[in-house]
Amino acid sequence: MKNKKFKILSIDGGGIRGVFPARFLSKLEADLNSPIADNFDLICGTSTGGILALALALKIPAADIEKLYIDNRKLIFPPWFRRWRFGFFRAKYNNRKLENLIRQRFKKSNNGTEPRIADLSTRVCITGYDLIHAKPKVFKTPHKSEYYTDLHIPAYQVAMATAAAPTYFNPYSNHYEIIDSKQKEEFLMRVDGGVFANNPALIGLTEAHCALGIPYPDIELYSIGTGQSIYNETRSKICYGLFKKPFGAKYWISKIRILDLMMQAQSRHVHDLCIIFSGGTGNIKRKVFDYYRIQEEFRDFNIAMDSNNKLKLKKLMSMASNKYQIHGQSIISSIKNSSRWNDYPPINKR
Repeated sequence: MKNKKFKILSIDGGGIRGVFPARFLSKLEADLNSPIADNFDLICGTSTGGILALALALKIPAADIEKLYIDNRKLIFPPWFRRWRFGFFRAKYNNRKLENLIRQRFKKSNNGTEPRIADLSTRVCITGYDLIHAKPKVFKTPHKSEYYTDLHIPAYQVAMATAAAPTYFNPYSNHYEIIDSKQKEEFLMRVDGGVFANNPALIGLTEAHCALGIPYPDIELYSIGTGQSIYNETRSKICYGLFKKPFGAKYWISKIRILDLMMQAQSRHVHDLCIIFSGGTGNIKRKVFDYYRIQEEFRDFNIAMDSNNKLKLKKLMSMASNKYQIHGQSIISSIKNSSRWNDYPPINKR
């Protein structure tokens, strides 16, 4: 009899670079011959990873999300608006086209009706930030009786909230109806969860152990990034060393370096903590839980979070395919060598 393992899938934020985890997971899905949601007990996501997590929990194939991004990249990130001067006083992009794409694809997966968080087929945690109350927010499926507020929210609204990256998109606002009473609830001023958890792996680990009581040795944590730029600014002076380099607002904001840098630094820090928590460090080494991280470091290549360059996106997907060639079989073996913790019956459907 197989041992039971609580399997967590965590997907980083990264804008259009979400094609990297989408390609990796599409290959994993094909080899498993079953939806990702049928193989994981909890899926966590931030920003583009949150969109992908929700889609997977609706049993939308990862390949479909990859195709949605590639086919509609210029609708989501129109080239004419990519210059900073068009986004200095307002967000660079309008989110309505992205909202319509996600909403229609989610409805298609649910027989034409609007899926809500209650309709997801496995446990999910999606990060966001509430600007009105100035605090992080993790949207959760009703996998505990205490989790009864988020189940009413349409899945596409949570997707738009977690993907509302500051400077790229406006904060997301909408409203929805409570399932039974039809009472309207406001859903206001939500932004990208990447402002506090671009890598949501620790959120998944905390949810499993602290909220659901899963012992650490029974946890398998699979974390997928979206690619990482190598920031190695070496020059402190310019003009042949005559002047100090101006590291002011223009330097950091002109290419939105500061947002990308902070999100990537946070992702790397969480990865480092997961390594320590899972196996110790230095002379104190012990296996606490299984941890797998799939990430690509960009050295002679870079791609912006809002790129619509098809050649660059194809190269990024090729990188994901190469990563799968290296790590795919070991991940499949790990998944197949243990059974899921248990099936997920939503609280309101038990």
